[in-house]
Amino acid sequence: MTRRVSTRALVAHHLRSRAGGGAIVAALVFVLALLATAAPIALGLLGDAALRDRLDGVPATERDVVSSSVGVPQISDVSDPLTTDGIWDSFLEALDGIRESAEEPLPELLGEAHAISRTSEHGLEETQTRELEVAFSPQYEGHVRVVDGRLPEPAPGFENLTQAEASAVRLEVVLSVATAAEMEWAVGDTRSMRTFSNTVEFLLTGTFEAVDASGDYWQHVPSVLEPSIFDDGNRPRVVTATAFAHPASLPYVYLFSTSQTTDTWYPLDTDRIEARSAAQTAAALNKLTAVSHTVASSAGGPAGILGVKFDADITGEIELALAQEASTAGVIAMLIAGPVGVAAAVLILGCRLILESRRPSLRLLSARGTSIAQLRGLLAIEGVFVGAIPAILGAAVAVVGGLLLFGAAPGPAALIPALLLALAPVSILAALAPSVAERQVRTDLGRRGSRLRLIVEGAVTVLALVALVLLFLRGYSAGADPLLAATPLLLALVACLLTLRLYPIPLRAVLGRARASAGLDAFLGSARALREPSIGLTPVLALVVGVSVAVSSGILLSALQTGITEASNAQVGADVRVSGAGFTREQLDQAAAVDGVDAAAGISGAEPETLDIGGVKRGTSVFVVDAADLAAAQGDGPGMLPPGVSLEPVESGPMPIVVSGSVADLIDGSDEVDLGGVAAEVVGVTRGPVPIGTRENWIAIDSSYAEEVLGRDPSDRTLLVSLAPGAPRDAVDSELRAILGAEVRIDTADEIAASIQSSPAVQGVRAALLAATAVAALLSALAIVMTLTLAAAPRARVLALLRTLGAPSRSATSLALWEIGPPAVAAVVAGTVFGALVPLVVLAAVDLRPFTGSSVAPAYQVDGGMLALTLGGFIALAVLLTAIALLVSRRIRAAGALRTVEEG
Repeated sequence: MTRRVSTRALVAHHLRSRAGGGAIVAALVFVLALLATAAPIALGLLGDAALRDRLDGVPATERDVVSSSVGVPQISDVSDPLTTDGIWDSFLEALDGIRESAEEPLPELLGEAHAISRTSEHGLEETQTRELEVAFSPQYEGHVRVVDGRLPEPAPGFENLTQAEASAVRLEVVLSVATAAEMEWAVGDTRSMRTFSNTVEFLLTGTFEAVDASGDYWQHVPSVLEPSIFDDGNRPRVVTATAFAHPASLPYVYLFSTSQTTDTWYPLDTDRIEARSAAQTAAALNKLTAVSHTVASSAGGPAGILGVKFDADITGEIELALAQEASTAGVIAMLIAGPVGVAAAVLILGCRLILESRRPSLRLLSARGTSIAQLRGLLAIEGVFVGAIPAILGAAVAVVGGLLLFGAAPGPAALIPALLLALAPVSILAALAPSVAERQVRTDLGRRGSRLRLIVEGAVTVLALVALVLLFLRGYSAGADPLLAATPLLLALVACLLTLRLYPIPLRAVLGRARASAGLDAFLGSARALREPSIGLTPVLALVVGVSVAVSSGILLSALQTGITEASNAQVGADVRVSGAGFTREQLDQAAAVDGVDAAAGISGAEPETLDIGGVKRGTSVFVVDAADLAAAQGDGPGMLPPGVSLEPVESGPMPIVVSGSVADLIDGSDEVDLGGVAAEVVGVTRGPVPIGTRENWIAIDSSYAEEVLGRDPSDRTLLVSLAPGAPRDAVDSELRAILGAEVRIDTADEIAASIQSSPAVQGVRAALLAATAVAALLSALAIVMTLTLAAAPRARVLALLRTLGAPSRSATSLALWEIGPPAVAAVVAGTVFGALVPLVVLAAVDLRPFTGSSVAPAYQVDGGMLALTLGGFIALAVLLTAIALLVSRRIRAAGALRTVEEG
């Protein structure tokens, strides 16, 4: 008696049998879902890392929100006794009110306001080479540790002072240990200062050292821990000290100071700024710093600061990090658009594999009365197992891995690709179900569909051209721009269609030659390559896109590498750049005499001056250099001077100047240029990085014009050094530090380039380009393997027939190579050409300057080694997987191949 088998058991048996194609599709869907879900997590982590990298290295003076105002806070209570709260509270409360009313998230990011008021320097009566500034800060006591003596007490109340007492005031002050030593001022001694009709005595009550000399507070309070020493070799050495008085003594500044400044700042907690909130933070900072904020009323008391205007240099760093993130997203979107299209095509190929393996059983079911709806349902069930379940697993692995490893999870939108991947096999298998129940026909015969093919090809070409034109006309919108992402894929489709149209032309010539020869392989292989429809759009698209991704990745990496190198060389402007201190003429001469130093040139600090362009006045910064020394130190490399330009003074005529790109744009070729009252002529324009930092509005002049333009020759702040060939760097650095001070910073182009290349943004782009190449290679190889598998049945029948006629076993490999060889070679050629053109679109559309640290975009560049890495790796991986498929395809049994022929 025959046992009755249930429908569920039959379906289960159907799904278990011939499961090879389904396993391939399931693995593909799992990997694609994993990558698609992990990619947003990786981009978010990369954005946070790039932001952290930029913000962590910013000094407190550029990180915090700062303001510098002329004068001191408004003082309304001068009664006895003077107290810190009575003098400072209203001002600090107003500052805290500004912070609390700022837009989110600033109230949580900004700390309580700090303030310090300082007088201008005044000479002491006891000596002509000692000057004193007096500082008042309500927070200073928490940052100092008394070494000798005590902290100062507040001065007596101002109300009860007699005229005689007001004209001879004594203020208690403290100095740092180093400053007191330089000033030769002992604890308990007094020094006097006469201003107006008043004589003020300063009693040194103690000396102190910083609780944390590297703390942020001291970066906002310069020249306190160490005195300012001016020694240009032309006049006696002058020491200027800054002393702390009691903050409640602030009203006394009017008795001895002709000018005062008050610096205020909010400490900014950059650790709490994340990539997803960085744009909001930058917008809030811009709004905070765009207007002046009222802190007092003119009716509230004597003259004082009525309003403050803040600056936040950190905004530029945040915006640069956001620009890096946007550029990264743009580059990645453009590069992965092609592989995404190939992945969709390979997924369709995988579903065709499943259908081909199921064709006999499905045809039998159809012949026994199974409806199309039932066939769709049966294939949809298989689609759930090979699509939905692997996609869910892949997304789950990415989400759980992100949470456990990095504490990051994707948003709901990041799960959409995994959802589409889950539905794709179900939809494709259900849609193709009717075709497997029908009899196969000879698809290589006849010319049906040629008109439809022309229409499709024309439509794709028009869309690609429209997208390309729109991209250049409209421009690039930051981030993952859909138009930018779609353009390379559409162009790749055009290259693919063109390849399919052109590669049969030389193949027909090969067939003609092979027909006249005695060999069989070339004739049969070229004939089948022309007639066999298995090599179609999908594998050619995969190869064209894969090769183009490999080539374009190599070119983009070369462009980034070259851009970083050029920017680093220009930032240094010589072999070595020394900064971080002021340098005297004597120090420069000693540095130039160090063994191993060929030349040394100093560059002054930025000096504000007025540029007059045809009667229109503009503010600018002037840098003073010695033209001959600068030319010798810079040599033929990039730097402050353009190639072939000299700032050497002229005997007659206008003063030669070198200007930045932004100043050149302002001048715009005008002949009426005046700098500080001196007629000037632009002899050179330098665009891009320079040794003076990131400043964009600057002018360089020779030192012989300094007195005439600025009224003095300012001291140098940057030193450029040219080294002799083979000079020992370590020894030269040691000598320079011994001469210029141990705290100076010494940079070389290689060190700056290494720092830029090690940044998360650059590393992320490099990893993304290499990963895109690897994924494209895997998909291309998989497309070839699937194509060989789909064409295995007709090839097996031909091989079985040939073997019965005595053909050697190598014919199997020969036929397979003829199937994929011609279109593969054509696709590699087309992909290489197309891949060389894609970077032109990327470099024109996406701003890569944030990655190089330059204001000039990197140029198109081809590096042979980098291209060999990307293209060679792609071809090696694709060839390896194809060879494995060819070895498997040789295992053919003649009887099994000839047993069933379904083609009509």
